[in-house]
Amino acid sequence: MIGKLLRWAVVLALLVILISGSVAFYTVFFGGKDLVVPPLREMSVLDAVESAERMGFEVKIEQVDSSVPAGTVLAQWPDPGAKVRRDKTVILKVSKGGNRRALSDLRGMEQKQAARAIEEQGFVVGEVLRIHDDARPAGSVVAQNPASPAMVEGDRKIDLLVSMGPVPRDGKIPVPDIAQRDEGTARELLQQAGLRVGGVEYVNTQQTPSGMVMGTKPKAGAMVRQGDPIVIQVAAAKRKEPEPPTESRPVQPVTPGATSAVIVEQPQNPVSQIGPAGPVRPMTPEQQELAGAIGVPPGDSQIPAPTPVAGPPVKQEPPSPRPGPSTGTARIRYQVPPLTKPLPLKIEMVDGSGTKALLARDVKGGEFISLDSPFMTEAVVTVYLGGEFVWQERYK
Repeated sequence: MIGKLLRWAVVLALLVILISGSVAFYTVFFGGKDLVVPPLREMSVLDAVESAERMGFEVKIEQVDSSVPAGTVLAQWPDPGAKVRRDKTVILKVSKGGNRRALSDLRGMEQKQAARAIEEQGFVVGEVLRIHDDARPAGSVVAQNPASPAMVEGDRKIDLLVSMGPVPRDGKIPVPDIAQRDEGTARELLQQAGLRVGGVEYVNTQQTPSGMVMGTKPKAGAMVRQGDPIVIQVAAAKRKEPEPPTESRPVQPVTPGATSAVIVEQPQNPVSQIGPAGPVRPMTPEQQELAGAIGVPPGDSQIPAPTPVAGPPVKQEPPSPRPGPSTGTARIRYQVPPLTKPLPLKIEMVDGSGTKALLARDVKGGEFISLDSPFMTEAVVTVYLGGEFVWQERYK
């Protein structure tokens, strides 16, 4: 009996030893769940792979398009800090670079302005489609493809959906608001709305920059038929009033018996007349008096002109004032992308007068920002959302 107990005790001891050895072997060679995944984001792919393999992980690399320099780790799985087994595979998403650029939001811009922004950002204007839209004036961009914000290849064509203005009702449409635009743009917007320019009235004013549209006849919003003429009112620099003409010198008294003569102002460069002996100059009053004394008819006189005598100084017109710096209005339109929480939006302008902040406040996702700001010479407008650069545009 005692022998059997000893044998069972030996067997149990051997089982305990065997099980403990197996656990130790598994822990040493398979690691269990005692390895922590290191942070590998933003590292170069070579450094990230070396770090992961040194800890005993296997590495799998997936390349993705990005504007970040090629070879940079953009993301990893599992996340940093996760505890995994030694034989776990770590997946790294690595940038393969490329010529992708950020595309700005073009909605609300005029078609010409949007096309210029597309070219300045290094893209190509693609197909332009037109639809009636009650919310957008004729000639403004309703939508774009690809939509913003997006990272787009440099050779990608950007398609535009442009408004044709409101849908005609009973054959009539409202006159679009084309104020604060230059004359050329205003003409194009009227044509795109299905109207025609019936004339231009230039209004002398110092309140509005020269060349900018002040209004229309009929006024904006008035219902007219398609094809009706619209008169554009354009600001013009106030013209200088003409000075009154110089008065003639009074008649000089003459001695009795002498040939009377009236002295009048003569132009500095009198026009020659053609006589029988060729070109002759009109006689001065002194020549007329001399011709009468010697009996020569005034019309045939070719007496040489006497040496000119210095007369009263000729009044000089003041030089015309130099034109001041050209001005314009920057029409800024920005659609805030979808956001999970409000973010600070800052719109900044740099022009000939310096740097100024046009807007600085928190905005919600989907909010539409519309600003019209005057500038001198030319301007650069930059938009920052959440402290990050969004887009930039130049105005001339």
